[in-house]
Amino acid sequence: MITTRKELDYYIAEDARANNIPNGIKYYIMLVYGNVHAHTFRYLKSLRKYEYYYNRKSILKYWYRFYNRRLGLRYRMAMFINTIGPGLSLPHIEGGIVLNCACMGSNCMVNIDVLCGNKNGLDNIPTIGDNVNLCPGCKIIGKVRVGNNVTVAPNAVVVNDVPDNVIVAGVPARIIK
Repeated sequence: MITTRKELDYYIAEDARANNIPNGIKYYIMLVYGNVHAHTFRYLKSLRKYEYYYNRKSILKYWYRFYNRRLGLRYRMAMFINTIGPGLSLPHIEGGIVLNCACMGSNCMVNIDVLCGNKNGLDNIPTIGDNVNLCPGCKIIGKVRVGNNVTVAPNAVVVNDVPDNVIVAGVPARIIK
């Protein structure tokens, strides 16, 4: 939960580091030339600022909510505030990404067409640990816990808890390593 300006700067700096975004004018040049990483960072920056102003109960939260949802429609992404840790890496923005999770740890990587969602009610949503790699097309559905340092293989469907330091694959997902 981002409540201070120092925390906001930390989250934005970690997201920039995770997406290989340089400081200063180079970032804006990357935006103009259509760099994918610059556009994903643009979305993440709007999400972090929306979180900050929402938690501060500022009137600017309405502007950043509008701006974040506009970018979300443009890039086909939906992420909820106060749930995602610092250092989120989004290598692609061409596909749809929906992250409806209770919390996601730091330094996670989310690829295209990833779905984290609820099952049979609004309280049954997943919890994702630190350093998790969600490969393209994977789904995490229901009230499950995905541990730290986990890789979810492409097109895997996770419906059961996943321990730490494993690779899961298949439908339903099973530990393969």
